Amino acid sequence: MTSSRRTGQSLVETSLILAAFLGLLLGMVTIGQTLFVRQTFAERVHDAARWGAMNTYDPTTIRNIVQYGTATPGRGATPFMGLTASEVVVAAPGCPGPQCRVSVAIPAQGVQSIEPAESGDRATAAPSRP
Repeated sequence: MTSSRRTGQSLVETSLILAAFLGLLLGMVTIGQTLFVRQTFAERVHDAARWGAMNTYDPTTIRNIVQYGTATPGRGATPFMGLTASEVVVAAPGCPGPQCRVSVAIPAQGVQSIEPAESGDRATAAPSRP
């Protein structure tokens, strides 16, 4: 009888330790995925703002870069993490002029990038949001 009690006790201890370990492992995976998604959004927003600063201002193309990672997404392309065009804010404050900046942001994710236009006359449109 003593042997069966010890076996039961070790089974309970093992299940408690295993549950704690799996919870910790799942938490680490979730944090890693969250950091990956946030960094990918930050990189895409920066790339889109830089593209907008180097090329003719086109809010639709800038949004495509944020959503799809390319200026011209292929047919049937899906946006990264289901991001919609309305969630991407694109503006060109101070344009045209020497204080021209291209601003791209995803407010829901807390990500924003502002790039100066190479030439004050490249971005010639007012702030835009779909």
